[in-house]
Amino acid sequence: MTTDPTPLRVGIVGTSWWADSMYLPAFAAHPGASVVGLCGRTAATAEALAATWDVPWFSVDSDDFLDPERLDAVVVATGTDSHEELTMTALDRRLHVLCEKPLAPDVAAADRMARRAAETGAITLVPFTYRYMPTNQFVKRLIDTGYVGTPFHLNMRYFTGYARDHEYNWRFDQELAGSGVLGDLGSHWLHVARWLLGEITHIGCVSDSFYQRGPRPDGSPYEQNEDSALMTVRFANGAHGSLQVCAASWEGTEFNQTHHLDLHGTDGTIYAVNDWSNLQQVSGVRADQPGPAQVLDIPDDIWNGARRDRVHDTYRDVFRAGGAMVGDWVDAVRAGRPIEPDIAEGAIVQHLIDLATQSAAGDGRLLDARR
Repeated sequence: MTTDPTPLRVGIVGTSWWADSMYLPAFAAHPGASVVGLCGRTAATAEALAATWDVPWFSVDSDDFLDPERLDAVVVATGTDSHEELTMTALDRRLHVLCEKPLAPDVAAADRMARRAAETGAITLVPFTYRYMPTNQFVKRLIDTGYVGTPFHLNMRYFTGYARDHEYNWRFDQELAGSGVLGDLGSHWLHVARWLLGEITHIGCVSDSFYQRGPRPDGSPYEQNEDSALMTVRFANGAHGSLQVCAASWEGTEFNQTHHLDLHGTDGTIYAVNDWSNLQQVSGVRADQPGPAQVLDIPDDIWNGARRDRVHDTYRDVFRAGGAMVGDWVDAVRAGRPIEPDIAEGAIVQHLIDLATQSAAGDGRLLDARR
């Protein structure tokens, strides 16, 4: 594993939208890293993306690609069903790993990945992107500085509509993804909830598939995953929460996606909303103040120079010019220090996803999440 001051040699496995829109721009903006190779399923796609981003090397053979003579670190940005094999191979070859969420189709695979990462000492990251957005960063600061006092309950809602097209999508294929919206969106909310309020000790869930999806491209049958879920949780600090995720919603906004957060406690209340268009706002009211809640100014250091008008511009700036997440991982690898959220955190989140899926398959009751 490298401690050399020269740029980190990074390879990306996966040529999806995420590689093109998140990872390649973020690495290009960081002087301490260079994407030297891309690996995809088809040569034409990999070659085209490599040409667009001036990446010198591409491959369709992941085993050959994960070469420690050519790479220091790798991004695994493929389907969930391939995460374990690719990550374990990379770890065995002493590469640092950033692996997409959800970490694995089930907790057994996620735990194997976490154990191997710990054994090798690799610097790992699971990209739970929403914790880095200014609204959530500000909510975290308010909690940590005592704005709400002892928290009572946290309600988080994630509404979007990518399930509404009825088409086949691997994320709703149980064999390939493990879970549907619980893994894709619920993993984000479970991580953010843990980051804000600490350990989740109990979890329950009800879920459904509001849209019937089309067949696999080859016509074979498959078990369809949920496109909507409502989780109830209890925290070790005594607070409880509801975490709702739905990919069957119609919001009517530019991106058809909205995030909402409510948090009440002994000393105050926080509301946050991000409509992924033009509104990213945190409001609050202290228990010793008259209401209603007033908009709170997000401090300049949290914005860190990011544009504040359109949410997508903020998003781009946070992860590119601001260096959040991907840049933080590069810095951690070069410094040889751990970073969070790592693969161990990804495995904890996967444990909670599995329990939520189990609860939803039954009567939705709370299950003990302590390990």
